[in-house]
Amino acid sequence: MFLAIAVTVLLVWPLGLRAPAQQSAGSPPPLGSVVRQYEMLSMPNATAYSVYTTNTMTPHQVWYRVYGGNALFRQRLRVYQENAGPRPINQLPPESELKADITDNDPTRWYRFAPEADVFTYYFDGDNRLTARSPWRDGFGVKVKRTRYTNGNRYEVAFEDQDSLDDFDDLRIEVVILQPA
Repeated sequence: MFLAIAVTVLLVWPLGLRAPAQQSAGSPPPLGSVVRQYEMLSMPNATAYSVYTTNTMTPHQVWYRVYGGNALFRQRLRVYQENAGPRPINQLPPESELKADITDNDPTRWYRFAPEADVFTYYFDGDNRLTARSPWRDGFGVKVKRTRYTNGNRYEVAFEDQDSLDDFDDLRIEVVILQPA
């Protein structure tokens, strides 16, 4: 009887878990040489930022990490991966596509998704809350700096947690999409 219950638990338990992004060994993504740096993009009404690929012939891989923040409030980063093109601004995929939920802005190691060779969109949603017991609320804006490399793009994404849009440094992340041209 005990053995039957143990086997059932071992078989069913993994089915209820979310598929997490893989954590790397701590080394940064293997970016090539810088090709071009773009101007900072400010999106004062955005609550999330997405990167995507439409190239179905060349495999891609997305890496990300939290690299800090200077916030008055508690921060959260939610990461989604969806096998589809991008949605309209501020529209996130269903919770079933959630791959990571990091509930502070302390620097993390690099995380990476498995390589894919289809149309995928990756959403990075920055939320905040006033206290440990208050509900999470959307960020009030996003700033993004993109750098093009010979084998992909690097995005520095900064979220704002006040409607006054004071500094855009409350939650800062880096996102890299590797995909040789």
